[in-house]
Amino acid sequence: MKSNTDWNTDTKNILKFHKNFLGIIGLWVLNEKNMFSRIRWFVSTIVETSTWIIMSLEMIQSCNGNEDAMDAFLSSSSSITSLIKLFLHRVYWKQKFVLVESVIQDWTYVKNSHFRDIMLRYARIGRLGSSIYFYIACAAVVFAFSVMLSNINLPWVSEKQIFNETYERKLMLAAYCTFGNYYTSPFAFCAIEALQFVQILVNCISQCGNDGFFFDLTMHMCGQFAILRMNFNALGCDKFSYHNKLDVLLKRHYRLVHLSYYMERAFTLVILAQVLMSVFVLCVEGFLLLLSLEINDAFTAMKHGVYIIALLIQLFLYCFAGQTLEFQSKELAYAIYESPWYSFDVNMMKNIPLIILRATNPQQLTAGKFVPINFITFKEILK
Repeated sequence: MKSNTDWNTDTKNILKFHKNFLGIIGLWVLNEKNMFSRIRWFVSTIVETSTWIIMSLEMIQSCNGNEDAMDAFLSSSSSITSLIKLFLHRVYWKQKFVLVESVIQDWTYVKNSHFRDIMLRYARIGRLGSSIYFYIACAAVVFAFSVMLSNINLPWVSEKQIFNETYERKLMLAAYCTFGNYYTSPFAFCAIEALQFVQILVNCISQCGNDGFFFDLTMHMCGQFAILRMNFNALGCDKFSYHNKLDVLLKRHYRLVHLSYYMERAFTLVILAQVLMSVFVLCVEGFLLLLSLEINDAFTAMKHGVYIIALLIQLFLYCFAGQTLEFQSKELAYAIYESPWYSFDVNMMKNIPLIILRATNPQQLTAGKFVPINFITFKEILK
């Protein structure tokens, strides 16, 4: 299903990255009706399911030490979250389609240069957040490649490896129990490494690509609320003028509330899965970090510390997006109050309190309707 509106330069700058990145595994919503996109999504789901099964078996068998078992646990946890994001995309693609259509229309029909500057400011914030997610994904892929490169017999280490009888090939994902009888063969080892590379790639795109897309959509919504607030502040005193403008602004407010509902419905279960899994893994990683420091294992402690920082950055960006949307929607009530309502006619002044009362109810993003995603929630998670 394609958009009915042609993309201008600004729209391409905002959405082209997500179209190309998410399209790799069939998550780009405008291609939802495309057969090849559905095939890519299906293959990605099968690949991610295989990751979860393999890592779960590795964690249960734990035949190569506790450290590899914990690595398998982390990979299994990440694959569960990725699977949830892949499945929920199929469930809520219609809501995402409406959100993307609204982004395209907003960028197509914006005429005021000041409003466009506001949209660009929030678009830059959205691009920064999605770039951070992208760099986290790149760091994961680079780390996996560094494990694979350790298998290359370099001239200055080959002699050591020859006399080291305990030397064995390293896999990008700790699946030594599952593939123990196969990865000693060079051909089988290359096939396993290729499979694991695809598994890591799908996991990174499903996790970081989906999160960056969510962040960009939320920042765009915040920009629209900021523009609406400025429009309320700019209401004139002319009776004919403010009647028409107020009617247009109220319809726009209703539209934004409706889009916020779509945003909440499309991502609330994704946020819930991400928060629950991140909190659980943070607790485990924190314990392992303290244990590594206790036994003076600097490398393991650094690895756990980096993983904790990555999880906290991921949660912070979620909470930042929710907090910004909540703030911008709540500030709308103050903008209405600061408008020249005292110059309106009596009937209109009677309606103003009802309008303000509706605007004081902020638009919140929640984790499964249980807790709002904002800085207060992030503070509680840190505790």
